[in-house]
Amino acid sequence: MAKRKASDSDGHVPIAMANRRAGDDGGKDTNKPMRLTRKNLALFNSLNGDNNSGDDDNNNNNNNNSGYPESENDSDSDTMNNLSTTTSGFEARAYENGILSPNSSKPAQDLDNIRHHLTRRRSSTQPSENTQQKYYRDISASFNESTASYDIHSKIMKEYDDPRYGRLNNRAITRIRKEGFNNGLSNPNPDRIEGFKTSTLPNHTHNHALHDGHSLALCHFAAELKRIDGNLHQAGYQAAYDGATLVHARDKALAQAKVDAASAHGLGAVVDKVAKETAVVTCATDGKVAEVFAHHFQNGEYHQNLVARESLLDYPNKGRELIRNAQDFARAKPYELLALLGIESKEEAEA
Repeated sequence: MAKRKASDSDGHVPIAMANRRAGDDGGKDTNKPMRLTRKNLALFNSLNGDNNSGDDDNNNNNNNNSGYPESENDSDSDTMNNLSTTTSGFEARAYENGILSPNSSKPAQDLDNIRHHLTRRRSSTQPSENTQQKYYRDISASFNESTASYDIHSKIMKEYDDPRYGRLNNRAITRIRKEGFNNGLSNPNPDRIEGFKTSTLPNHTHNHALHDGHSLALCHFAAELKRIDGNLHQAGYQAAYDGATLVHARDKALAQAKVDAASAHGLGAVVDKVAKETAVVTCATDGKVAEVFAHHFQNGEYHQNLVARESLLDYPNKGRELIRNAQDFARAKPYELLALLGIESKEEAEA
C-alpha cells in the first residue's frame, strides 16, 4: 500500500489535493450566515470573551482520539461549502480529492480474480420466468426513486439470516472526519450499506462505527439506486465516494489490527497480506442495469474498477446474480477483520 502523506489527521491525503489552488472557494459566496453548530457557537463565545464553551469543546475533542467524530456536527458535514453528491461540481471536487472514476483508475492487482468470483453462476435457484416478468412490469412502472428502491431491495438484493450482520437504507455516514478525500463534500449517503451491527461488537471496536446511534461497522458493501432510466452515471460517481469511504474505514481497522499484531508472532505479516487485497465492492443500478465496482487505495488516490455490468431484465437474471455475488463477497470480509482483531464474539471478547 502506498505510503500516506503526513497531515493533521491520520487519514489518507490524496495526491490530487496538492493541485488545488489555495483559497479556492469554487466561486461560492463566502459571506453567508454561519450555521448554529457547536463549533460556531464556541467561536462566537470566544470572540465575546466567554471561553467556557470553547474549553468544553476542546475537552470533547481531546477525549476522542479515534479519528472518528463523536457526532454529526463534529464531522463538519453540514457547512455551507460542502457539496452534495447530487450537486453540480461534485464530480470535479471528488476528482480533486483523489477519488477517481473507472476511466481514470488503475486496475487492482487482483481485479481479474474478483471479476471471476463475482460473475460466476450461482448454485441457488433462479426466480421463475413468471417472477422475472413481474419484476420487469413493476420496475418499468416505478417512475420515482423510492418505488424503484423498494423493488430492488425486495426482489434483487439478498437478505441474510445473521443476527450480527445488518443493513441500513438511505443513512448518511457521519462518523468520518475530514481526511482529504472527503474535504468539501457532504457526508456519503448510500441507499444501502451492509456491515456488522455495532451492538454485536465489543466496546473497544465501536470507534469503527460509521453512524451515530444505531450503527454499522466494518462495512464492505454499499449500493446506489436510481429509478429506471435514471442517472446511472451519477449513481456510479456516488458509489465511487461510498467506496473510498469504506476503503478508508477498512484501512483504519487494519491499522488497529497491525498495532495489536505487534505482540503476536507472525500475525503482522498476515495483516500486511490482507491489506493488499481488494475487499470493498459497491453497486450502482437503475433497476434495469446493474454495475458492480471494486475499490482500492493506491499511490495517494482512491480507484474504482468496473467489475461487470449486467442486465436485470433478461432471463435468467445475470444482474441479480452479480449483485448477490458481490454481497456475499463483501460479507466475508468483516469476519476476516474480526479474526485479525482477535474477536470471535462480543461475549468472548468481553469475558
